[in-house]
Amino acid sequence: MPKFHHIEYEPSPPLKAVESDLKPSTVSTFKLTVDQLNALKAKAAANSSGTKYSSYNILAAHIWRCVSKAMGLSDDQPTKMYFPVDARSKLNPPLPPGYFGNVIFINALITQAGDLNTESFLDTIKRIHEGLKQISDEYLRSALDYIETVSDSSTLVRGSHTFRCPNLIVNTWMRLPIYEADFGWGRPIHTGPADVVHEGIVYLLPTPINDGSLLLVARLEISHMSCFEKLLYEF
Repeated sequence: MPKFHHIEYEPSPPLKAVESDLKPSTVSTFKLTVDQLNALKAKAAANSSGTKYSSYNILAAHIWRCVSKAMGLSDDQPTKMYFPVDARSKLNPPLPPGYFGNVIFINALITQAGDLNTESFLDTIKRIHEGLKQISDEYLRSALDYIETVSDSSTLVRGSHTFRCPNLIVNTWMRLPIYEADFGWGRPIHTGPADVVHEGIVYLLPTPINDGSLLLVARLEISHMSCFEKLLYEF
């Protein structure tokens, strides 16, 4: 039997204001410069009492808050953010460094939009930090136990219904050495996802100039994208 409550496998919360048709979505790419990233980190550090949080913690918190506001969610609307975790080093014994298989575990956090809107930026960062900290060998084995209790495994399959409004997933490729992949034609000019298939999917990517800046690629409803862009650059 699973030892933990695994909300990552529970259905994503639907919008309380149900509409019959899905609204059209679009993909946009935004650049975050080193100065902008440092400004976000400084904002996070201002009241952190010396605790250092990862770039992913800070960016995911900012994105979740911005997306929630851009969607115009009611205060009592649950919103769920999924985030990938590299489970190689979490297992005991850990998998060898050269293991080639996919060991990405998708965890999730859920809260009400009103809480995101009223709590401090640092409190949202702490939510994500604690969510990442709980991923351990014990938690992962509990997840396996949970999966074994599910009679219909198709209910665990994630898709457009998982990540669309009022939810999202923030993927990070920030540390992938994707611009070192020289196949004989020199350094790549651009690398990124071939397509962002579903609404609510966000990617964080390195840039080709290797100056510490990042690209953010997101698919959101067309009606939400311009507001998201405005909020993204408000620190």
